[in-house]
Amino acid sequence: MTSTSRVSSRDRPPALTTVELFIRLDPIPTPTFLHSDRQIEMKLTASVVLLTSLLITCTPPAAAGDPGKLLLHDGDREVLTYNAEFIPSPDVDQPYFGRSGFIHPVRTPSGRIVTEGFPADHLHQHGLMFAWTSAVVGGHEVDFWNSRKQQGLVEHVETITSGGDEIRVRLRHVDTSTEGRNEILREQWRITRISHPSVNVFDLLSSQTCVAPTPLEIKQFHYGAMCVRGPSAWLGDQVAMITDEGKNRVAGNHSRPRWVTMQGVIDDARCGLVAMSHPENFRAPQPVRLHPTKPYFCFAPMVTGDFQIKPGEPYVSRYRFVAFDGELDAGELDSIWDDFTDSANR
Repeated sequence: MTSTSRVSSRDRPPALTTVELFIRLDPIPTPTFLHSDRQIEMKLTASVVLLTSLLITCTPPAAAGDPGKLLLHDGDREVLTYNAEFIPSPDVDQPYFGRSGFIHPVRTPSGRIVTEGFPADHLHQHGLMFAWTSAVVGGHEVDFWNSRKQQGLVEHVETITSGGDEIRVRLRHVDTSTEGRNEILREQWRITRISHPSVNVFDLLSSQTCVAPTPLEIKQFHYGAMCVRGPSAWLGDQVAMITDEGKNRVAGNHSRPRWVTMQGVIDDARCGLVAMSHPENFRAPQPVRLHPTKPYFCFAPMVTGDFQIKPGEPYVSRYRFVAFDGELDAGELDSIWDDFTDSANR
């Protein structure tokens, strides 16, 4: 993308040359527009909440060769699953929480799961997902994050390639707030396993292109974009969130760190997940939303103000994730960060 105005690198969306190093921007087939019935919202019962928790906690390994579940693995050890298939809502009375196009589970080297796909307290949060909250298109609001509003959704479109070390897929962001389904963004993900002797490391490269006739406006808001949701076992004070600046979930909220660590206990052992935002990302270092009671955070560039994703100008983001057992010291994370920031130039 070529900018026509003088803006700082912090406020300028990444250049197209970045994505060309990693993703070939192939056209996405035009979607078939379908009508969907509105469903009546109902409060979760205690039995549904319990069933949801059991289903998510006991996530089995994905079957090899299953086209609906794409795996990265290190030898025989599963690293993550990308869900290409549509997974229905655990609550049949709220079917709009069903989702495809997200990563869950993410596993540590010992196999412990450090994400959650449909947490009973926030059924609209799905492991690692990317969705805008405060969007405006064609003069009306579209929230792609909060499924209960039934204004927008993000879904898997096509698998480009899938192997143990790399997954490439297409997704789309669809406006459902008006009659029919209108595609607003076309997105590509490249998910790549990074070899490491003691932790599970992978990169996520996202490129979003606006295909609406007018720009997608992202309004200032306190959360949205790249989301990381941890297990329900980490609710309340059962999780620790620490930024690379040493700030906790209170002091670190809306700060601009290089990375965030979220950790707690799973199956009587300490483990966690780190998310790093690349210094070439839009408005880097990006602000973070660290939730005060839930085990989730997100990199949210709209915290500092409005911006647009214009037709034909890809919005490119790159993140690195580290799933670990036990504890990780700052020195090891510094080394992983240095490799992450250097790798774009290889």
